[in-house]
Amino acid sequence: MNTYETTHRASCPNGDLKDTYQITIRSQETIMVEDILRTLKDSPSKIYQEDLATLLRAKLGAEVTVEGSHHGIHITSTRR
Repeated sequence: MNTYETTHRASCPNGDLKDTYQITIRSQETIMVEDILRTLKDSPSKIYQEDLATLLRAKLGAEVTVEGSHHGIHITSTRR
């Protein structure tokens, strides 16, 4: 199992908050770091955390967990 960890900042579509997300990607296959970076760069600048997790799962074909806080609520979104 390979584990890739990174952070990503995006604006919430429901307001002006800029959120920071901790992202963990797990895969039996090798994922090129450049593919992860490109996918994040090409993701919408305004996106809900849950939608970001779904997008990363679809684009990278791996298990994805995105963690973040929004208005003091900690959210964990996992896609398998």
